[in-house]
Amino acid sequence: MTKAATVCGVPWTLENGGCTALPLPPDETIAGVARAHVANLLPKAGVHDAADVTLMVSELATNALQHGTPRSADGTRKPSPGAELWIYRRGDGRGRQELVVKIFDELRCWRHHPRGGPMPEHGRGLDIIDLLSGGRWGHHASRSRLRSPQVSGKATWFAVPVRAGRGRPLSPVPEHAIEELGALLAERGLDDPTPVAPAGLAVGALTVWCEGAAFHWCDHEGELARMPVADITEACEQLVRLHETAREGAP
Repeated sequence: MTKAATVCGVPWTLENGGCTALPLPPDETIAGVARAHVANLLPKAGVHDAADVTLMVSELATNALQHGTPRSADGTRKPSPGAELWIYRRGDGRGRQELVVKIFDELRCWRHHPRGGPMPEHGRGLDIIDLLSGGRWGHHASRSRLRSPQVSGKATWFAVPVRAGRGRPLSPVPEHAIEELGALLAERGLDDPTPVAPAGLAVGALTVWCEGAAFHWCDHEGELARMPVADITEACEQLVRLHETAREGAP
């Protein structure tokens, strides 16, 4: 099962700039399924090293199963729909494109995170991701894409360069970009994103503006963010992150 949003009525997939979302099984087959999904999608994305990407997604999936699955008091896994695999492209901030691979699970934090120290119980897998991605990885608060109703959790990600000339991202028309962003946020279960004249959108305590073919907003610390409308998928992700962080009072 996949789920794709639409831009101007066109299905918005990985090939034209949108996000592909796929379910992952809640058992030991998760790494193999994630590898197969990614290997099938890489030719459409123009990635340099398929072997590195499949290894990284395998480590990410294993980490999600071991440390992102709800458990009972006796340590047994609770029934769960499983994690979600998300893949999309975005600008890397240096004029190039990169492929983002994320796995969503429903725990906001890793289990048994040692206070003030490293995370040895799953550090090796993340060390591999850190090495192969050149440090382009992280995690953040997020919301599910495939569940109904949506649930809160975290997305752990890595990013790799994309070869130039592979596909043309589908960008919303700037005049309609704020409407498209509102639709994407509503699909993620955010409470009624509200239009603000002349080209803005109220998302909880945040206000997003579209001007000069870019989205603009201030985060909760007053820092100004700017993102081109071509990166509407990433803009949506960042706004979901801010919404979830504020709602839960998390750092």
